[in-house]
Amino acid sequence: MDSNFFNFKKIWYITGVSTGVGLCLCQELLKNGDKVVGTSRGTIFSPTISNHPNFLGIQVDITNSQSVQNSIYKTIEHFGGLTHVINNAGYGKIGTIEEVSDEESRKLMDVLYFGPLNILRSVLPIFRNQKNGYIFNVCSIAGFKPPSRLGNYSSCKAALSAVTEALAIDVKPFNIKVSSIVLGFIVTDFHVNNSFSQNQLPEYESSKYWTDLCAEVSNNLLPGDPRKVALKIIENGDKVTLPFNIFIGPIDTFTMADSKISELNQQIESQRNVYSNVVLEK
Repeated sequence: MDSNFFNFKKIWYITGVSTGVGLCLCQELLKNGDKVVGTSRGTIFSPTISNHPNFLGIQVDITNSQSVQNSIYKTIEHFGGLTHVINNAGYGKIGTIEEVSDEESRKLMDVLYFGPLNILRSVLPIFRNQKNGYIFNVCSIAGFKPPSRLGNYSSCKAALSAVTEALAIDVKPFNIKVSSIVLGFIVTDFHVNNSFSQNQLPEYESSKYWTDLCAEVSNNLLPGDPRKVALKIIENGDKVTLPFNIFIGPIDTFTMADSKISELNQQIESQRNVYSNVVLEK
């Protein structure tokens, strides 16, 4: 690690800071004395951060590459550098694949996948030049083990996870650290702001299914605290090495991950000898 890299305060660029984990990240980082650039689709930021001298709030459309690039220019101009990026912005769309329209799917992918890519393309030249930097892409346990009625959201998070893993390998020679934050059930406005697909089909009863599921989760699972989640992310912000996946959430997050891994192991072992004999004969 470059010994001069942390001689100055960290400068964080975080998307989606209006509420939840994003807002808690800003609040905790500002307490630490770090500098923070927070982005939002709107222009109103929480008074707990907006008046802080080390905070710069920028209205950014992450799906627009020029809007993103302009925000990076403002970051460098205002704080003189950039050391950490957290792609946190997102929302959900509830419905089966048959119910979610092409337009709804593409808008979701624009925000959850192509938006982060816009940011990464803008910041990577800076990180490569300084031969250091941290990137945290906020993914979801849903992208690791997709639940029913959340297939489109899960697929976006799975895509982000895959590109994050490839990126981590690509930029390792430049001493850039990249991790996927795999979040479990956290108490935020995310679950409230999830929207149902417009084309609800009575055969699936997706609205009832989701309402019943949320009630079951609320009654039986202990949700994660977004402030504690923020602190867990921050503590990885100066580590020399990072795991690719950083799982953060209540114990059911890890239970779901274990279940997925067990399923994969069973599938692989049951098919290894049956389906591996497809080598082209010479």
